Amino acid sequence: MQSGSQYELFDVEMGDRLEDMIRDLGQESFQQAHAPMYDTLQNDSKKPLYPGCKNSLMLLSTVLSLVNVKARYGWSDKSFSSLLQVAHDMLLEKNTLPKSYY
Repeated sequence: MQSGSQYELFDVEMGDRLEDMIRDLGQESFQQAHAPMYDTLQNDSKKPLYPGCKNSLMLLSTVLSLVNVKARYGWSDKSFSSLLQVAHDMLLEKNTLPKSYY
């Protein structure tokens, strides 16, 4: 389990990289070709994980962090979907975490 300061450092670093990645994706040709996906990424980078979330957890950074762990340890899509379902059920009722990898 990570301490608050370690998590905050990770979250801040992830947030900075997400801003850079979205800015890179924001090139006009990409935006035109993939407008719905770009809009979704842009919105999810600013959408809190749940209402009243005070620790700056945004949907996109949370999902990317979880997908990173999935890839690092070679989890199957099915096992990852199970984890998402459990995590979704553990969070507040109106959380935005997806229930499935698909």
